[in-house]
Amino acid sequence: MKLPRFLARFRSSGAADEPVVEPEIVATPVEAAPARSRTERLNHWLTLAANVGVLLGLAVLIVEVRQNASLTRTAMDQQKNDLLAEIEFNIAKPEITDIWVKSIRAPEKLSDAEIRTIDSLLISIMLQWDQMFMMQDAGLISETRVRQHIQNTAPFYFGSRFGKHWWALQINGWEGTAMQKVAGPIVEALDEDFLDRHLDKLKLHPKGPPAETAPSDTETGP
Repeated sequence: MKLPRFLARFRSSGAADEPVVEPEIVATPVEAAPARSRTERLNHWLTLAANVGVLLGLAVLIVEVRQNASLTRTAMDQQKNDLLAEIEFNIAKPEITDIWVKSIRAPEKLSDAEIRTIDSLLISIMLQWDQMFMMQDAGLISETRVRQHIQNTAPFYFGSRFGKHWWALQINGWEGTAMQKVAGPIVEALDEDFLDRHLDKLKLHPKGPPAETAPSDTETGP
């Protein structure tokens, strides 16, 4: 488009022909992370290996603890059975058996020496029960099993007049313990005539003569 002459003079020469120069944006190069040295890589793998070793060590330790707990449980259980068997062997000795039976049948006739003999036997039973309570406290045995064991054994040692009398004198020394809380109600609920009847039930009465059978019709003649 051609401008009028009077406007053309205000036009600066070459102004329309010059391109607009935009500022140049120079990108700042990002420096790459320096490569790890061989020593750093070695330390990384050594640390990883050490952590794995710690985890494996913990796993082995857990297995060993469980195995040791199982072995301890077995050993203490066997010790409990051995103690009970020893008590029974002592009662089975002839000189002890007579005293034991007297404490059941006629406790009022016991001498001081005989009372001391029965006293030691019953103390052994309490110590055997106490060992089971210690196993329970150590987490080696359940309370249910301890209670069941006491329920099974108590009648055969404390199911008599003398046994219950002895227990009533001793239990006060176990106040606040599992012996009083668990074993106490079991023994106190026992029938004092249990052992007396138990001895009678074990007796075998002599057989009488065989009963005569009536002859059958085929055996009788016309």
